[in-house]
Amino acid sequence: MNVNKPLMMLLSIVAILLLLCGGFFTMGGIINTSSTVPFGLYWKVDEPLAIGKIVVFCPPNRPEFQEARDRGAIKSGSCPDNFDKMMLKIAAKYKNTVTINDSGVTVNDALYPQSKPLEQDQEGRTIPKLKLDHYELKENEILLMSDSDNNPFDSRYFGLIDVEQVDSVISPTLK
Repeated sequence: MNVNKPLMMLLSIVAILLLLCGGFFTMGGIINTSSTVPFGLYWKVDEPLAIGKIVVFCPPNRPEFQEARDRGAIKSGSCPDNFDKMMLKIAAKYKNTVTINDSGVTVNDALYPQSKPLEQDQEGRTIPKLKLDHYELKENEILLMSDSDNNPFDSRYFGLIDVEQVDSVISPTLK
């Protein structure tokens, strides 16, 4: 009987952990392991789209996303057209003026930090980039960027996203 006590304790701990994890995801918890936003635990929050907020979105089926998936810059996943959800920060929205060029991304004439696009990926392949010149965003458009210095796949490469693509606004579990 004493031999079963440690096994029962271990099984109880595993069951409790599974219940906690299930509850975390059921209540809107997200684990981020990508480099586009800081690694960690996030919650879906009921907040409006605003500059500085992090969003989860399904990429639209456009050639730049298909090519990024083929190159491994984004993963296959549960979104329509076999894309994985992406997490990025809103850098500009309705009525903001955006320029994207070889120098980087400017929002309302202020250069976004670490936004100079790469010419090639790690394997030496040319990375397509979007060019915009003082473009004023429409009501349904947002510009999504990363603060990472790993040159992640963001709006400097794929352009603007329709707000309908956004699944949720998220916030770190610990601030």
